[in-house]
Amino acid sequence: MAIFKYLYVIIYNNEHLKGVSITQQEINREQLKAHILYKLARHRRWGGKHTELIHARSALPREHQMEAESLSRELANDGFLIWLPKTGQIHISLNPRRKKEIVEMVEKYLKEKIW
Repeated sequence: MAIFKYLYVIIYNNEHLKGVSITQQEINREQLKAHILYKLARHRRWGGKHTELIHARSALPREHQMEAESLSRELANDGFLIWLPKTGQIHISLNPRRKKEIVEMVEKYLKEKIW
């Protein structure tokens, strides 16, 4: 699911084409969290299979990538992520005990089916 900063809409008005630029509404933090969870679930990062935190940043739109660490910390505090400090890097994985809640959160905010 791609997120675009601008949506270009063509309006037919009196047989002339006119372009209108519409800015997307502000993306809330819950949607950004759902994007991180969706990316990890799509790559099957559950339990012992983990990835570096910097790879989760790529799930977010460019203007929100700097928030990835704080969002991941919030998800870890809520119990959705397992936070693993490894050799100089922070690794994260999805908590398999909260699988049902993770799937519900992704479906609620992104309207995407994980499976």
